[in-house]
Amino acid sequence: MNAIGSIITGFFDVLVLPFGKTHQTLGLVWISLLTGVGMAYAFKITSNQKAIKKAKDRLKARILEMRLYQDDPVLIFKGLGGALRGNLVYLSNILVPFLVIVIPVVIVFMQLDGRYAKSHLTSDVTTILRVELKEGNDPFATDVHLETGDGVTIVGNPVRVAETREVDWRLRVASPGTHEITLTAAGQSYSFPLVAEKGYRMIGHVRQASSFLEPLLHFPLPAIPDESPFYSIHVKYPSARYPIFGWRVHWIVIFLVYSLISAAALKFALKIEI
Repeated sequence: MNAIGSIITGFFDVLVLPFGKTHQTLGLVWISLLTGVGMAYAFKITSNQKAIKKAKDRLKARILEMRLYQDDPVLIFKGLGGALRGNLVYLSNILVPFLVIVIPVVIVFMQLDGRYAKSHLTSDVTTILRVELKEGNDPFATDVHLETGDGVTIVGNPVRVAETREVDWRLRVASPGTHEITLTAAGQSYSFPLVAEKGYRMIGHVRQASSFLEPLLHFPLPAIPDESPFYSIHVKYPSARYPIFGWRVHWIVIFLVYSLISAAALKFALKIEI
């Protein structure tokens, strides 16, 4: 899965490369538009367009039948039964295209969340680094050491929670930039970037050690080695917001708006039955 995750991440890196680090919203809009076009086209080539149109026409006819004979209960119930059957036929015709589309869209969601969900830290702002150890590692008995470099300072002593095998640090960003954080325990080290740099493309805020989908879900942070005593790493970053029509919104809103616009445009251009 690591190899597959690297290929997918590299592909999306190429897609957003023309927009650099300073035009993140344009990159988000671009991928959203491509996704909408891809969904509409995939639906067209994987669906039986004639069967869908026929099912929709029958469904409309049954609904019209209920409106025309609204004073006749027998015909109304007959039309209702026909409408329900027609709806099931319609759903059966769009099931396969829907399943074909779901997996690529989920992958797109994972990539966009890793790239656009979080915003960088700013100078003189504190954040929380939470580390969960694997089972069998007592946070009080295990010497977990943290190195931050000159650009980040540790505020106070770490907080340890035995029930969750957790060690928490409060960190303060002293200067802008991308700072390397290194955790060491039981002779094993794990390093990752702490981002306090505007325009940084991918901000990793969480990573787990033993999850099959980690290379797809939380790709911005490096993988935690199997022999490492660390189970999960979590850094608190502020949520990112992007402009649309005078508002600043979550990336999902941008994605839904522009992907639906491009899908609808292609639907009308190619006369796709959906």
